[in-house]
Formats: sequence, structure tokens, C-alpha cells
Amino acid sequence: MKISQFAEHTGLSKDTIRYYEKINLLHPEIQHSQRVYSSEDMEKIDTIIKLKDIGFSLREIKALFDWSKDADHQRKLSEEEILNLKNIKTLFQDKHTEMLRKEERIKEMKQVLLRANQKIDDLLEKNR
Repeated sequence: MKISQFAEHTGLSKDTIRYYEKINLLHPEIQHSQRVYSSEDMEKIDTIIKLKDIGFSLREIKALFDWSKDADHQRKLSEEEILNLKNIKTLFQDKHTEMLRKEERIKEMKQVLLRANQKIDDLLEKNR
């Protein structure tokens, strides 16, 4: 699919999609001087959107994509790769902890909203 269709499907602007290409998050095929996006590109955008929604920066997302693209589970890692992998692991752990805190805050807010809703229902019932 072309960039306009891709933008419509993803809900992103063409400029955002081009920026993701510029920073090497996306690599669409070029046919007749036009970008052509695949279902793999759609999955990648979906992953980017989800990671951004939970607090990952584009720099962090790029690091994750670069690591997963270059990962060869059969070879021994260099010291630099081990350090990079440990940094990525720490990043994931930090994001997980952050998500747990947010989940707890959401649960608390749901309780506040439920209590407020109950009070409103009680008031409405008394004033019928």
C-alpha cells in the first residue's frame, strides 16, 4: 500500500511515517519512486504505537528494534553487546515497574469514579 493508504490505516500522518523512515524505524519498499508498505510494516507501526503508549521514547524503540534485528541467538556476544543487552533489560524492567504503578493508579481512580457514580445515583433516586 502507498503512504496515503498506510497513513489512513495507521492513523499517523504522512510526516510522522516519513520521520520514522528517516530515523530507520521503517524501511518500506520503493517501487517506481513510491514507497510501498507491507503488512510487516503495519505490524511494526502497531508495535511502535503500543510502545509509545506505554512510555517508550522513539530512541528506546529504535534501540529495541536494532537489537532484535541483529540478534543471533547462536553466537557468543561481545562485551559491548552484553552491556547493551543488560541496558535493554533494565529499560524493560523500568517500564514494567512504571506500568504496574500506572495500573495501580488506574484501579484507584476506578474506585473513585465508582463511588462518585454511586453517590450520584443515590442523589438522583432521592430526588425522584
